[in-house]
Amino acid sequence: MSKPVICMKNNRFKFCGALALCIMSIVSCMNTPDFGSGIKSEVEIPNGAVNYFENDMNFGFEGGEKIMSFKVNLKWDMKITNTQNGVQWLTIDKTVGSSGNNNVTFTAQENPTYEDRSVIVQFNSGDTIRNIRVNQKRLEAITLTSDKFEVSADGGTINVKVNYSTDYEVTIPDDYKSWIHRKANATRGLESSTISFTIDPSEEYEKREGRIYFKARDEEEVVTIYQAGSGKLVLSQNEYNLTGTEQEFSIDISSNFDFSMEMPDVDWLKENTSKTRGMSSHTLKFKVTENDDYNTRSAKIKFYDNNSKLSETVVINQASIGAVLTIDTLEYNVSNAKQDLDIEVMSNFDYNVDFQGSSWVRQRAAKTRGVTSRLLRLTIDENKTNDARTAKIKLYDKNSEASEVITITQGAKGGIEIPQKSFTLDELGGEITLTVNSNVDYKLTINDDWIKEAQKTRGLESHEHTLTIAPLGDDTEREGTITVSNDELKYSETITIKQNNTFYFEGDKTGEVLIGKEKKLTVKNLTKQDVEWSSSDTSIATVENGTVKGISKGSATITVKTADGKHTANYVIKVCEITDMISVKGKGSVSLDGDLIKPGSNLTWTFKNNSPVKVTLKSMQLIGNESGETGNEIYVNEDVDADSSVSKTTTIGSPGFHLPVKCIFIFVYNGKEYSIDAVYEKPNV
Repeated sequence: MSKPVICMKNNRFKFCGALALCIMSIVSCMNTPDFGSGIKSEVEIPNGAVNYFENDMNFGFEGGEKIMSFKVNLKWDMKITNTQNGVQWLTIDKTVGSSGNNNVTFTAQENPTYEDRSVIVQFNSGDTIRNIRVNQKRLEAITLTSDKFEVSADGGTINVKVNYSTDYEVTIPDDYKSWIHRKANATRGLESSTISFTIDPSEEYEKREGRIYFKARDEEEVVTIYQAGSGKLVLSQNEYNLTGTEQEFSIDISSNFDFSMEMPDVDWLKENTSKTRGMSSHTLKFKVTENDDYNTRSAKIKFYDNNSKLSETVVINQASIGAVLTIDTLEYNVSNAKQDLDIEVMSNFDYNVDFQGSSWVRQRAAKTRGVTSRLLRLTIDENKTNDARTAKIKLYDKNSEASEVITITQGAKGGIEIPQKSFTLDELGGEITLTVNSNVDYKLTINDDWIKEAQKTRGLESHEHTLTIAPLGDDTEREGTITVSNDELKYSETITIKQNNTFYFEGDKTGEVLIGKEKKLTVKNLTKQDVEWSSSDTSIATVENGTVKGISKGSATITVKTADGKHTANYVIKVCEITDMISVKGKGSVSLDGDLIKPGSNLTWTFKNNSPVKVTLKSMQLIGNESGETGNEIYVNEDVDADSSVSKTTTIGSPGFHLPVKCIFIFVYNGKEYSIDAVYEKPNV
């Protein structure tokens, strides 16, 4: 049923001031063109015309035309703002014009969808920029002439006109009843009614939002009310404490006036992105350079109103990067021979060297002080003992906590023997000790990244390497190797490390269950401990002794863990509705005349039940792409068992059906009917 186009009440506004009038008078005398620099723009709405700058332009689903009348003193233009897919349903007959009286026709096509749609048209004239919101209702039984209202902080009354032919309910949620009240003097006609609501004054600084629900049968419309707060300039944060690195940061500003910004006179703080500032929330981005000084630096950014004393200041504090001491390699393994070792050091301060009692390591020459890369030149004496030795050399700043420790391990000569060459661990991982009996230097190579050496200590003959094995994760098992080798002795031995999972879900770790149905989960438990089951969201799925029950549509993680809490396994369960587990498709060999399937052609339709329960296929009905192409409903009434399918062949009757052809399947589960569609497209040639 078509619905009337309802226009909102007329308003009139004028952007003008005494100074602008004076300027216009002077310009008029000088015969200056009406789009000159410095002229204050004026926009007027004629008496009797709708002010679409302050009121939404609303179309019913059937579309139509609306004329926007206005008078301007400068050239003007308007454009539809960009959207992802472009705007096809709204056209404007004239998008640019000159000063004087203007009439612009907006044309909306019929909205065949069940979704409201809207677009913003931007109007520009001189220094005036205004947005015109154009809304079109969706195709449905109940409609509102407007579903969005903006109310000032002082409150007021809104009138909602409802188009509907039967009874409907109006609900104000509890969250909004304290400030939205329905008046008792509603007027109601045969197909429409007007309901008034009182909006209380707002004592809040922030804008607030409320909703009113209109419901008739299965249809529901929502009116959203936006009420402004007191005029204010609000910063999300008045002080920022930044690290010394180069970085970007954002300042969030909420304002209902055009604010100005005053930047400090420093070269290390700049605005990074220019943003349009108006009556809404804004995010301004700034960038600071690296602070390579030793001192913290500060600057202030001021935001203010040109027409009042209202202002806010943001303090930006940036710490120093501090003392920098960087050494790429901190651990060195060297042979027992006497040798020199040069270590590259990056520093921006004058550091000291502490050999911490290691007399067999000496500095060859005094280091060069500076802020660039230079070498720490060391001499290492020959190790004539049968034991390895370690020196820890500390580089530090005496004026701060900056320091680095270089570890130098020097080996001894001898042979190599490995008592244990195979290790087995569970999925938790842990530490193992690899013993290497050797009195020569050797190379320890870890061939897998999930095995790490925790420390390197070598004694006179027996050397113990503490290795850390990472947790196994979701895998059931893995095997890694470590190689101990010495090139001079042509010695190489491989140590095997095996890791097995003792607590995990076998097979897939995800699954599905119908709402109201149960699924039994089984965990592989080699620990022989008691287990505890839990669900991440019991409103979606519950679990008891491994039996999962679907509560509502969604996903939840089922966790099972051993009594000691060390072993855990997770299973993601998806709770589905019956329609999620039904699939349909159509195929056939047809005779075509363009997009028309000729009479006598056969189409085969398949109904697949992927669920664990039995459903009943009640009926099928074909619908062509042209108006009126609706076939008779075919009653099937055939049970379709779990994880099975049924196929039906339909013959196209005269005069045929236009592609694409849709088949509507009606099926029954638990006494309730459900609908699902399959579409037969034009076959690829």
